[in-house]
Amino acid sequence: MKKHNLKTKALISIFFGLLVAPLFFSCDGIIFHEIRNEVELADAKLSGDIQSIIRYNYGGKECIFASTGDIYYRSVDSSVVDKKMEFSDFPTPNEFVYSLAADTDNLYALSVKIEKDDDGYNVAKNRTLWYYNTTTSAWESIWTAAYNKNTTVILFCTNTPKKETRHAYFRNGTTADNCVYELKGSEKPGDGLDAMKNGSTDHTTIPTTGVRSCTVLGSDVYFSSAYAMVSNQTANDDGGDATYIYRSDGKSVQYSTDGSSWTSVSLGGDTIYSLAVCQDYLLAGTYSGLIHTKWTSTDYVPTSGNQDFETNAASTLSSYYEIQSIVVVDPSQIEKSATIFASSITSSSSASLNNVGLWSYFLSEGKWNRE
Repeated sequence: MKKHNLKTKALISIFFGLLVAPLFFSCDGIIFHEIRNEVELADAKLSGDIQSIIRYNYGGKECIFASTGDIYYRSVDSSVVDKKMEFSDFPTPNEFVYSLAADTDNLYALSVKIEKDDDGYNVAKNRTLWYYNTTTSAWESIWTAAYNKNTTVILFCTNTPKKETRHAYFRNGTTADNCVYELKGSEKPGDGLDAMKNGSTDHTTIPTTGVRSCTVLGSDVYFSSAYAMVSNQTANDDGGDATYIYRSDGKSVQYSTDGSSWTSVSLGGDTIYSLAVCQDYLLAGTYSGLIHTKWTSTDYVPTSGNQDFETNAASTLSSYYEIQSIVVVDPSQIEKSATIFASSITSSSSASLNNVGLWSYFLSEGKWNRE
């Protein structure tokens, strides 16, 4: 299992059971020197192990949310700085939020409560699923259970550009039937909120017990056990519905126009953990940095292999870093004109922990930089 950086060494053992593996502490290396020589990086404001970046319309503005234990958000506008979401309304202290999701109207968080045992060690006590009540501006618990390292608990969502097609899901377990729930605000999984039917076929409209990603094709949600799934949906009000969906498959990406017939293309990089679409490129976050590949003459069909970047992406989100998440705010734009967010983690002793965290690319800056 890969090793990621967490807030403290004491938390390391806890997050193996959360599908979040710890990162070795490392010192500054040659790659950081090379990056500084190429472009002066901004001082990091949001550092740490970020497993996902989600879209959510908050306060009437389109924002992106990320978590490193606490929840941070910012407008997709380049002039707005990062903000920390207040947790004073959490009913219990010591909640470490490690996963987020959103649907059309609601924001959800999955946390683990950490307490000291009799020997003074930090240990995980329970997991809790939270719903943010926008009317009361308070977090409400909708599910909780004692922490069990042998039980898989996952929070995930479609994360689409159009907020009306955003759906959030909660998976509790891996072997029992009906372990996946579509979240509906304050409704509680298993207590008023019924589980979805589980299927045996992967990347379909019925989730399997191993599901961990999803996206939208037309009006249907498709599920997959792949690390990443995304569509070519854009934010355009007068169209922009998805006509292709993509899923990671090791070092390859599979694409489909009907969710039934799939074609595989090797991108020539490393294991793919995240995917995003631009008008001219398919972006893939891998175990060894960010890569991208052009579309063929047929719109939204990826070519095999990958091409050089015209931006500083190759040196900032380089092979020293694992790119767990990437979001293109409006996929109808070409890559150099788009607003893009990505997260990086590392276990390389030749990389810098100063570069572990949230990154952004804005047209106004024309380069990738730290958030």
